[in-house]
Order: sequence, then C-alpha cells, then structure tokens
Amino acid sequence: MEEKQEEGFSKRTTQLIALTALFLAICATFSSLKAGAFASKGILAQNQASDGWAHYQAKSLKQNTYQVQLDELELRTETADTEKFATLKKKYQERIDRYEAEQKEISAEAKEKEAQRDHFLELNRSFAGAVTLLQIAILLVSLAALVKQRPFWYIGMVIGVFGVYQFITSLMMV
Repeated sequence: MEEKQEEGFSKRTTQLIALTALFLAICATFSSLKAGAFASKGILAQNQASDGWAHYQAKSLKQNTYQVQLDELELRTETADTEKFATLKKKYQERIDRYEAEQKEISAEAKEKEAQRDHFLELNRSFAGAVTLLQIAILLVSLAALVKQRPFWYIGMVIGVFGVYQFITSLMMV
C-alpha cells in the first residue's frame, strides 16, 4: 500500500509542495515584518498621544492658575490703583486666552495621533491574521510532504490562498 501511495506521489509533486511551502513562507515572513512594524508605529503613536494629553493638562493647569488669579484680582476691586488693576486683568486674560488656544491645538494633535494609533493597530491585526493563516497553510503543506497525502496539500493551498489574499488586502490598506 505504501508503494502505491509513493507511486502516486511523484518527485514532481514533492517539488511542487516544496515550492508552495516556500511561497507561503515568503508571504508569511513579509506579513510578519509588516505586523511588527505597524505594532511599533501604533505604540509610538500612543506614546505621542499620551504626551500630547499630558501637555494639554499642563496648559490647563496654567490656565486655571491665571483664572484663579484673575478672579482674586476682580474680588479686590477696592484697589486704589485702577490702572494697575486693568493692566493685570488684561495680562491675565491674555494668558488665559493663549492657553485656551494652545489647548485646542494640542487636543487636535493628540486626537490625530490617536487616529494614527488606531489605523496602525488595525493594520497590525490584519497582517497578524494573514500570518496566522499562512502558518497554518505551511503546516498543512509540510504535513502533506511528510505523510505523502495530497489532501493536506490541497487544504493547505486553500488556506494559503486566504492568507495571501489577506496579506495583499492588508498591503492595500497601507
């Protein structure tokens, strides 16, 4: 029975299985590299967004400090020097307005970084899914060569097609 099985499983079939495994391995390698790269970019974007929100919080604290000083100054309206009062009030209000404008800009930048993070992590998931399918396909194709059973090769190729398709669609999302 083994001789009959080996007869139906020619050297040419073994070579085709090896080429299939090679092609799938190449796709899996590139997909794995892309998944890792986008994971790193996602982490970097998250760190930049966190830094932006910390900067936003610092500006908010400064703005609140000037707002408290302005409120305190307005409570002391009995100050004899009204010119000094007006100058201080204007100075505090300008700083409050400046910090408010800076906060809007910082907030927009942080939200942009969060959007980048989400995009990079989605790409990471997509490439990682392709790697998983390709590794399963490689396993089945290799098993076909070991046990000399074509059905494992066919199933491996079908799963490999899905893995390659996901790899290509992931590349198009970049």
